[in-house]
Amino acid sequence: MTGEQLPYFGRPPARAPQPAAEAKTLRGRRVILSLPEGFVYDVRAVSDVFDCGGLEVVDVVSEEDYFRWMFLAVPPARSSYPIRLVWLE
Repeated sequence: MTGEQLPYFGRPPARAPQPAAEAKTLRGRRVILSLPEGFVYDVRAVSDVFDCGGLEVVDVVSEEDYFRWMFLAVPPARSSYPIRLVWLE
């Protein structure tokens, strides 16, 4: 990338995913799911962590469903995942 003209301060630093369990709040934040099939991106948390039968979980929806909910008030179908499988993007 020699000779490439970068704007202002150059390239932004890369962000490393953080465990969602360390966040104070999750609602509305982009998250990554760590599943046996691989990582799932383009997901938003729609709840904070809550107890579900002794397991800490968070509700998530697709990015598309999240914005449909925000702009058109169409409630999304939520899926709950254990907090240990959720990472902040």
